[in-house]
Amino acid sequence: MRTFAAVLLLALAGCSTTQVKDTWKDPAFAGPALKQVMVIGVSRSDANRRAFEDGFTKALADAGVRASPTYPDLPGTAPIPHERILATVKQSGSDGVLVARVLKRDVALTPSSGSQVSRQGFGSYYRGAHVEMADFVDSYEVLTIEASVWNSASEKPVWTGTAQVTDPRNVAASTAELAKTLIARMKADGVI
Repeated sequence: MRTFAAVLLLALAGCSTTQVKDTWKDPAFAGPALKQVMVIGVSRSDANRRAFEDGFTKALADAGVRASPTYPDLPGTAPIPHERILATVKQSGSDGVLVARVLKRDVALTPSSGSQVSRQGFGSYYRGAHVEMADFVDSYEVLTIEASVWNSASEKPVWTGTAQVTDPRNVAASTAELAKTLIARMKADGVI
């Protein structure tokens, strides 16, 4: 039974598509932990930005941190002037700002082998008796994402983390997993 449980845990761990690569916390940041955070997703796609900001806002709320997306107050995908961001943060009463962006987009290739059945043979009895080995290449996308948490009063970063998201086919699902993973690290580091 223990062997089955160990195999099951390994299989479940293999399903994870988000992996934290690096984190940094400002050694001068002694708290208190941020209690209200505005979320800014940097994206060329308005739909992806909204899905990202909503996902992180929900995950922060689930972790006990008041959070709000910025897209209602700062719509669009063009670079937003710094003064507008500061005014929006001040008006919201947020003591922190989480900014996330894609640093790098890669395509990974994984070679694999499989079999291909040849439909040659003598009648139905021998059908499928001849098997050819074939090589395949699976490709998938890997995003490297950076998330930084800023203290809105000092306008200085207090925490930064990078994570790799493998095969992000659904922005909302990938964001939920990314947010859960990074927010756990932020909490462990005492930032939120």
